[in-house]
Amino acid sequence: MTTFFLVRHGETVWNKEQRLQGWLDSPLSEQGIQHAKKLGEQLKDIQFAAAYSSSSGRAKETLQFLITNRELDRYFEDDLREIFLGKWQGKTIEDILVTNRFDYELYTDYPAQFIATHTESFGAVTERAMYTLKNIAEKYPHDNILIVSHGVTIKCIINVILERGMNQLWSAPIIEGTSVTIIERLDRQWVVKDIGSTKHLR
Repeated sequence: MTTFFLVRHGETVWNKEQRLQGWLDSPLSEQGIQHAKKLGEQLKDIQFAAAYSSSSGRAKETLQFLITNRELDRYFEDDLREIFLGKWQGKTIEDILVTNRFDYELYTDYPAQFIATHTESFGAVTERAMYTLKNIAEKYPHDNILIVSHGVTIKCIINVILERGMNQLWSAPIIEGTSVTIIERLDRQWVVKDIGSTKHLR
């Protein structure tokens, strides 16, 4: 059985500014760094066979704090990146609501009705993320694997494993910065064991 520890990157400067990142990037905030260090402490006794990260800088930065002083194989995957948000990337939510309120509210409130024009679709994110997890599981069929990814990407993974409709994509709980979602794969079957845990912040 492969056990995945899916971690959302720590809070970033743009997260604080309510500015959408997508495939763009910003560094971790002070809080993001502190939370990543706390999670690293919580995970220190778990034996990981390898660590994977989105190729985005904020995910790589988070990973560094999670595996300090560990001798682990590290891999950076484009297919673990956040959803591509096209012309919204780098803009604040406030600005987007002024220029593109209807589409943005479909994205945030009615995901089953959202049609990707300038952005990536939720389905495309799901396909690339699950393809990557499947390949990792086949490489490490009996191991714990640490993965640092992003909020929408992790939500897409959870949604497809739980066989939920796209209208349930944003179902609680929220995937907060440095939260941990645990997924297992055994004999080609996927199981979600925990979603969005933030025990290390309590």
